[in-house]
Amino acid sequence: MTRLSVVTGASSGIGLAVVERLVARGDRVVAVARRPDGLGALAARHGDRVQPLALDVGDHAALHAALAALPPVHTLVLSAGVCKQARLDEEADDATWWEALNVNLHGSYFAMKAVAPTMPTGGRIVAVSSGLGKLGRPGYAAYCASKHALLGVVKCVSKELAPRGITVNAVCPGWVDTPMARADVVKTAHERGQAQADVEAAIYAGIPIGRMVSADECAALIAWLASPEAAAVTGEAYNISGGEFFA
Repeated sequence: MTRLSVVTGASSGIGLAVVERLVARGDRVVAVARRPDGLGALAARHGDRVQPLALDVGDHAALHAALAALPPVHTLVLSAGVCKQARLDEEADDATWWEALNVNLHGSYFAMKAVAPTMPTGGRIVAVSSGLGKLGRPGYAAYCASKHALLGVVKCVSKELAPRGITVNAVCPGWVDTPMARADVVKTAHERGQAQADVEAAIYAGIPIGRMVSADECAALIAWLASPEAAAVTGEAYNISGGEFFA
């Protein structure tokens, strides 16, 4: 039987790497993302193994309607996310706050709500939280709040779905070499008046393995959590940070 998987944030970064992993193991994947161009490239590469679905997970009604109309989903990977900085004393902070909650938290919750009722025994849900879902960083209140809250949802839903043989887990990456992380480095350098290379050097100095984690390394952990081998693992939040944090 071909397994049906849904991956949000599928057009780049961790989500894209997860799609590649799931297709390689034989799944048919519904790839959800805002950017149709990235989805088109995925569909062209994998043919009918990938079904592109262009929508914004922040549009909760559209997200729920689209996912609830699918056949039973075996694996749901929640990788869509935004990471923007805004401090309490910045006027833009309110918009950043609501965007982070709508995409990172509410988008994940409503995707779970749409898929869970028909998910079969042995189903898997994996949410991409963050190291900042456990820690804090100045200027990242909106992002941290959304990712902390996502871990709370994972813990609760894991207990709700465990009697049905469905596991729900999270991964908490540190610095991952993705377009979103690179954009964050550029913004940080600009705000601090530093060279981008200096900001990157400071980041690497805080990571014991001396580099960012790759998107594919995160995807490998997610693929394991979405496998039969992880049937006894649920309600957990796995760090993947190169030793940057242990919380």
